[in-house]
Parts: sequence; structure tokens; C-alpha cells
Amino acid sequence: MNGATRPARRTHIVARRAVSVVLAVCAGGAWGCPAHTGVVESAEPIEPGEPGGPVEPAEPGGPVEPGEPGEPVEEEAGFRGGDDAALLAVLCEAAPVRWERNPRGTTIGFRLTFADGSQAAYKPDQTIGHSNWEAEVAAYRLSRRLGIHRVPPSCVRSATRDELAGAEGVTPDFRRRLGESVLFDADGTVVGMAMHWVPDLRGGEEYASDGEWPAWLAQGGRIPPERREDAAALSDLVLLDWLTLNTDRWTGGNVRRAGGPDGPLVFIDNAAGFGAASGEARVWAHFRRAQRFRRETVERLRALDDAALEALLSDILTMEQLDGLRRRRDRALDRIGELIGRFGEANVLFFEE
Repeated sequence: MNGATRPARRTHIVARRAVSVVLAVCAGGAWGCPAHTGVVESAEPIEPGEPGGPVEPAEPGGPVEPGEPGEPVEEEAGFRGGDDAALLAVLCEAAPVRWERNPRGTTIGFRLTFADGSQAAYKPDQTIGHSNWEAEVAAYRLSRRLGIHRVPPSCVRSATRDELAGAEGVTPDFRRRLGESVLFDADGTVVGMAMHWVPDLRGGEEYASDGEWPAWLAQGGRIPPERREDAAALSDLVLLDWLTLNTDRWTGGNVRRAGGPDGPLVFIDNAAGFGAASGEARVWAHFRRAQRFRRETVERLRALDDAALEALLSDILTMEQLDGLRRRRDRALDRIGELIGRFGEANVLFFEE
């Protein structure tokens, strides 16, 4: 008999996990090298929140209200230009041909291999406090809805006690940890998260919080031509991290490049999101440095009204977490509206694709 007790905040997830899989597939949208930050061609330092150079005048804009313009945006290609629905069908439904214990980290995790050769990280519901797998799933769904296809696809998935205990690399001591820490139901199953394992992720941090890239996102900041795509991605990142309240982004190794040295940036390790409001000041400081954004991302955020947020995430987040997300969405849109009023829409919704 398992002595672990499920936290009350997660009980609703277990009750609705069958719905979760459908939502993930239908509405959803890993893991380096020295930083390639380029050179900022500016004679004067650019202070966060202040213009760093001349800006063409434009008609002032007003505050951006949630739900404007209100028209849904059609989904396009998914993670790294691929087919998220196909990835999620495997992650959520296919039977793994191999289970392996993931020995890295302090939480209980596994690696799954499927018949098509693809792999996934699996994290079961557990008592270890910082194992917030729900935040990973929520960050993926939100990023996909915003058109930010850089978070590895993930979904809610159940596993059995036998699957976990029988995984390769499981020792008697680890099997004891399973019994003590994993939140199995009475029928011997546990709900958790399966996340696409990025096979060609480069090791090491690609960008750090104190690099040159924040100046690329300031008004008047010069962006090296070869780093323009990265600059747009990083503007998406600071917005996404503010929305999800990810307090762990800049602790190392969480902004990585997939493929070769010029491959796309991917945003991994989103499990620290949707935590206590006490972390907001630090995350807001990172977001507030940005004065340039991707137009499509902002348009999608405008269309993400309260009803859309609830439909997207109510099965995976608590009402308190949803309320915090709504408040951060409004604050982000207010900030973007202020910047548009100051610098003009074309200079703020700067990245066009």
C-alpha cells in the first residue's frame, strides 16, 4: 500500500485526466555551446525600459485589451516546424516498447521509447515538491496557442506501478522510493506527464540573462542580422516566462539550441512555472526589459480571453493559478499598450514573419 498522499491541488487533475489527453491533442500546440550573441552596434548603453536610440515617430496606440481583435488564429506547423498532433498521438496514446529509469535529477523520472524510435521523458505525480509536471504541460499548451513553437510537446499520461517498477535501471532502493513518493491510485495507476525527448539538443546554455541580447529587444537596439531570428525567439521567451511565472529560466541550461550550431532555440525545463506570486518581481524585471515583440504572438495573446484560457488550461491548473495567469496576461498587454503609445506600433510589434 502506498503511503503517499496526493496534494489537494492535484486531485482535480486525476479526476479529469481522460479529458486532458483530448485537450492536449486538440488544443495544445528536451533538451549547448558558447553563446552566439553577436555585437550590439550602439555607442551608448541601453538601459532596461528606456529607448536606446532614435525611433521613428508613429501614431500613438492605446492600452491593449484582452480579446482584441477577438478572431481565432489558425494553427500552423508545430514544434520545430513539425506536426504536433502526430507527436502527441504517440506521446499520449502509443504503448512504449521500452521503459528506462532516468537517473538524472532529484525527482523520479523515466525515459520512454516508442516503436517509431521516438522517445519521451515521463514524470509521474509524486510528493517531491518541485516536481511540478503540470506546469510543463500548461507551458506547452500556452506556447502553442501563442504560436511559440519552441517548447517540446507534452501531455498528461497515466502509467502503472508495474511499468515504473519494471523499468530498466530500477534498483531495490529506487523501487522503495517509488512506493514512498509516487502518488499511485488504488488501482495501481498514476497520472503524470509525457514530454517529447528532443534527440539532437546541444549541450550547454545558449544565452544567459546578462548577455547582450536584452539590448536587441530595446528600442533602437541594433540586432546582428544573423541573430534576428534568435532575438524574436527571446522576446517570445520573456513573454512566455512572465505569463507562466517561470522563476527558473536563467539558472542555466534552459535555453538551448537543437540540431547544429545555427539550429532553432528550444525552451526546456518549464516545471518551475505557476508558483507563488512572491516570484513575480524577478520575472517581471526580465520581461520589462523587452520593448520589441513578435506581432503574431501579441495578436494571439490579445485573442486569448478568459473563456479561451479556461478551456485551454482548467483541467491542468487550479483556479488560483488561472487567476494569476489572467492577471499577468492583462499586465503584459497593458505594458505592450504603453510601449505602443510611446514608440508606435511598428516599433513595438517589431518582428514580422
